[in-house]
Amino acid sequence: MGTYRALRGLNARLQSLFMITLVFRMGTMAFPFYAAYLIHQHAVSAGTAGLLVGVYGAGALFVDLIIGAVIKRLGANRVILGSLLLNALLLLIIPSVDNTAALFVLSFLWGACYEAFTPATFSETVTHSSSETRKVAFSCNRLAINIGMAIGPLLGSLIFLSNADAVFYINAALSLVSFAACLRFGRAVTVGAAQAAPLASKGNGLPETAPHERSRLLVILLAALPVHVAYALPPTFLSAYIITYTELPAYYVGIIFFINALLVILFEVPINQRMAHLSSSRSLVAGFLLAGVGFFLMGFSHVGAMLLVATVLWSLGEMIVFPGITHYVSSISSRHTVDRNLGYYSAGVNIGVMITPSLAFMLVAQPSLPSPWLLSGTVLLLFAVAVGVMKSSTLLWNKEA
Repeated sequence: MGTYRALRGLNARLQSLFMITLVFRMGTMAFPFYAAYLIHQHAVSAGTAGLLVGVYGAGALFVDLIIGAVIKRLGANRVILGSLLLNALLLLIIPSVDNTAALFVLSFLWGACYEAFTPATFSETVTHSSSETRKVAFSCNRLAINIGMAIGPLLGSLIFLSNADAVFYINAALSLVSFAACLRFGRAVTVGAAQAAPLASKGNGLPETAPHERSRLLVILLAALPVHVAYALPPTFLSAYIITYTELPAYYVGIIFFINALLVILFEVPINQRMAHLSSSRSLVAGFLLAGVGFFLMGFSHVGAMLLVATVLWSLGEMIVFPGITHYVSSISSRHTVDRNLGYYSAGVNIGVMITPSLAFMLVAQPSLPSPWLLSGTVLLLFAVAVGVMKSSTLLWNKEA
């Protein structure tokens, strides 16, 4: 009920953005099976398939680094529309292409178009929320992403088995549905809001210039990087780890993902409503501690019950840390730099996804090295202490956020 009330409490633009994001993420069916599709339908080698997936990630990373200037020039709503439309067109083209060089180009463009949606929705969230409601607004945005990403890959797995090409076409269709909804409701809401009461300029409560912005941004981006690496472990490494390196049955992978998705969907928004009065430093310290303990306990993989307890802890940390970081990044930014800074934050997510699998497999291949779970948990705990120390420095931390 708390989640429902929070969604009802959003303004019309954020409600429409929630639905557009939900439908778009529900359509995420093709990418989770892209490597398998390339190997079985296009007969490329496993190594080439891995490179093509990596090129997709490179496209996403590239757009994160330039998205601030693009949003400033075109506006966030136009970037969302372009992302949805181009994403759909690329999904319709890729199944018919057999040339490997062309697939490298298309994969890069696909990653760029798909990723552009995320920082653009961050920008819209900042624009259409106040500083007091922004953390809950970001939580609602993550809720749409998590529900969609729980449904889309599941449906994709069922469709892929019977018709591999269909996952691309259905994915494209849902992108076009999101495009039509954004074109219809986004424009109507924006016009209606402008007629009723002009919105404040970019990011209600954001200043023209932000003191110590560069140093504070560097600190939070560095603090966020181990978070991105740690939280890339479950989607990129967990299944192989459980099946290959433990004696636990394979269904533990499904149980862990189910617990995580259920907790995030049910509790993320209410938790952030309750914590809205806390400063960003206190919220992030709490989130880092929960995440650190959770990932540290994941290292004791021989005990199934321990893994489930650990999953609850790092899931709670996830609910606090991610909305907390996006809210803090916006709070230390000026009206002119908030889009760029949120794009840099999104780039960190893709860096984590790109480097984590290789790093994790390298660690487990050497018994003398620490487990990736233990290492990530320890680093997060150290960063919890670091944030607690840095919050006393005006140069490094915004005490008011």
